[in-house]
Amino acid sequence: MKIFLTTLFLLFYLSACGSGSSVTRTPERLTISGAGDLGIFDPSVTRDSSSGQLWMSYSSVNTSPNYASSVYWSVSIRLAYSDDNGVTWQDAGVAVSPAVERTDFGPMTEAHPTGDIPANTTGIWQSETSSLIYDAHPSTPANERWKLIWFQYFHGDLKSYFADYSWISMKMASTPAGLAAATPVKLFGGAGLQADNSITGAPVYSPIGGAPVIQLNTGLTQVGGGPDVNELNLCIFAEPGLHGSNSAIYMAIYCADAATVPLTEYLVYFRCDSPCSMTNAASWEYLGRLLTPNDAQAATSDHHFQAPAVVESNGKTYLLVTPVDATSGARYNGCRVYEFVDMNSRNLRRNSGDLVEVRRIDGDANSHNGACEAFNGLDGGVLLSQFGVAGTADAFKIIKSQVSLP
Repeated sequence: MKIFLTTLFLLFYLSACGSGSSVTRTPERLTISGAGDLGIFDPSVTRDSSSGQLWMSYSSVNTSPNYASSVYWSVSIRLAYSDDNGVTWQDAGVAVSPAVERTDFGPMTEAHPTGDIPANTTGIWQSETSSLIYDAHPSTPANERWKLIWFQYFHGDLKSYFADYSWISMKMASTPAGLAAATPVKLFGGAGLQADNSITGAPVYSPIGGAPVIQLNTGLTQVGGGPDVNELNLCIFAEPGLHGSNSAIYMAIYCADAATVPLTEYLVYFRCDSPCSMTNAASWEYLGRLLTPNDAQAATSDHHFQAPAVVESNGKTYLLVTPVDATSGARYNGCRVYEFVDMNSRNLRRNSGDLVEVRRIDGDANSHNGACEAFNGLDGGVLLSQFGVAGTADAFKIIKSQVSLP
């Protein structure tokens, strides 16, 4: 969630694929009572099949006691629920993964040329970009029905130590409310992870002790005839998007590939057959690179894609992604929707090699917006995250775009 200043007005367009036409929609802000004083971002929505309630995990953004709100902020993962298909939402009352802030981090080892993180560093362990699913497979243990994963990383003295201090965390529980008290797991690690990450006391104050259960970049076994897992060797991972079906759990995730300078940024794709053993590396199969920078540049003229979400609508499965404008400080540029040809491959619908755009959702012009989410029957259609006025309650917003998937 790399946020920058924005304009004040919201304008959204639905572009029919290949038709050149657009329909103006009136957006509506989604509000959650009890959320962060600087707003909300990064929604992930699913339904409790037993109660019919919709549940959302989201990033709650608060003023930090150590930074001016117009300069930086504190991000936690919270849950909200809706009894009316998303017309209104109520915060569940507790942070599932709170931010950890201190003024005495360090010294910590760091591989970047700028050197190690010094003693008495003011920093935050941030939690953001979550993905929530309900696993309905009959053989899934009851206490693993609800699965929540998110990106956790260290930010110190206004620098993001994304490569050295980050991982994908997970909680599982029998109910969504039970996720708050569930034991967190450091699930996936990537390239560059420092051994210091395991230290829960001084000087690192890691929110979760130990090493990742699965070193996702090197811990998977090559499947005969499948994509080369060596493509992952220097991946640094962030922004996971889970999707559950009757036969498997799928994950699309951002990979910053350190094999090149500057980094090459992909979206990569995995499958775990049901009942999925989330913490067993042998259960995960690498399905390949979903989207590359070349795809982004051809489809949108932007540098690469981020913030993947895999969703179903009317019997079809779609990938929602955000184009990133690298020339404007990694600004998010709305969302694009592409259709899977086959969930069990990396293949998206194309025409003569070019991606077929199913939907386009745009936020404020020249602003940071994207990280979209959709769910069958959700009021307001596709949800879009929109940055507003820095340092205010309008800084981070979730917008009901009124754009529906086919």
